[in-house]
Amino acid sequence: MSDYIKKFQGRFVGIMQWDDCNALLEKLIAKPQDWFLYNTLEKVPKDVCSEDFFISELTSIKKIITDEHQERYCGIVYVDDVEAPSFVKIFHPNNLGKSCGSSEHPPIPQWLLSKIKPVDVVKEFGPPEEKSGFISKFLKL
Repeated sequence: MSDYIKKFQGRFVGIMQWDDCNALLEKLIAKPQDWFLYNTLEKVPKDVCSEDFFISELTSIKKIITDEHQERYCGIVYVDDVEAPSFVKIFHPNNLGKSCGSSEHPPIPQWLLSKIKPVDVVKEFGPPEEKSGFISKFLKL
């Protein structure tokens, strides 16, 4: 198992308050060096992103989650260490799955920010391909 997968499956702290979320994102923006920014809807990045790209993307992500997550609490941002973050998971507000991940195949975060080179988590943890056919729609075959 790769170090990235171990880290991905490791312990994370959920950021519940919007003030804490904003503080974390501002902390990341203040130190934009040496980050991989992996949008799981796109290809896995091979290199760390530029500081300008990181700041721009994080600013865009911040706008998406604050505009589209209409809750009193955040609850869609997770970090390995609040004081010294090195891995952050951010879920898209419109892709939270059933009961925020309690389903058989919980959603994968849309954005993964890390100090270590990412691997394809969609391939590793994504839902299995759906089987086609009339009966398979009603039965798990």
